[in-house]
Amino acid sequence: MSGSSAPLVWITRPQPGADKTAAALVDAGYNFLVLPLTEIVACDPEIDPGDIERADFVVATSANAFRFLPEPLLAAFGDKPVYAVGDATRAEASARGFAHVHSAGGAVDDLVLLVSKAEPAGARFVYLCGQVRTGDLEQKLVGNGFDGGLAIVYSSRIVSRMTYLLADALSHRRPDAILFHSALSARAFADAVSTTTEDLFENTRFIAISARVADALPDIFRPCVIVSAAPNEHALLEALRAAVPSSGA
Repeated sequence: MSGSSAPLVWITRPQPGADKTAAALVDAGYNFLVLPLTEIVACDPEIDPGDIERADFVVATSANAFRFLPEPLLAAFGDKPVYAVGDATRAEASARGFAHVHSAGGAVDDLVLLVSKAEPAGARFVYLCGQVRTGDLEQKLVGNGFDGGLAIVYSSRIVSRMTYLLADALSHRRPDAILFHSALSARAFADAVSTTTEDLFENTRFIAISARVADALPDIFRPCVIVSAAPNEHALLEALRAAVPSSGA
């Protein structure tokens, strides 16, 4: 159980994911502060009904793709098989009512391999995604003989009053570690940290979920940046445990 002497970890990811990370940190013996630097908002997918009807399957690389999927589209996709990049995305798809959901359990290349084994060449897909995408999933699927397009259902944006939020958090207790789940959060942090506050993080470890996220952090903190072994929550928390052990680890 965490206590006042347990390491303090800042969680920079938006809700509802931040609460899930917080629960995992408590179980591992850490104190936490939820300090979302970004937020997720819904977009109008603007997808042609004909593209939905012609699609043979759905792919997604984030649970937000299903969390923000409008009800009409949820019904329109019906019983089409869904291929998710990982277990969290699969769980969200199942929770929204999709009956045939498969998880690649890894990264984008694992997802492409899963689809290529399960679907015939020439099958059409709809990629449910955010406004900012990584991993080139669409191009890789096309390169493997599939056809399809995007349905942008959400976007991420930096929260307002960033400098104030960081200053307020630092006034209570300096963090032992900060978790970064996205490059946007890392860039927001980099933009908000001034030269007058850099020394307040001299004993902080910056745990990034991928090398791309790590690259968005300020160069001044590079010696204290740690990249998780895989781009998922489990590996991120394992990296935290190795860098900043807790009594519950």
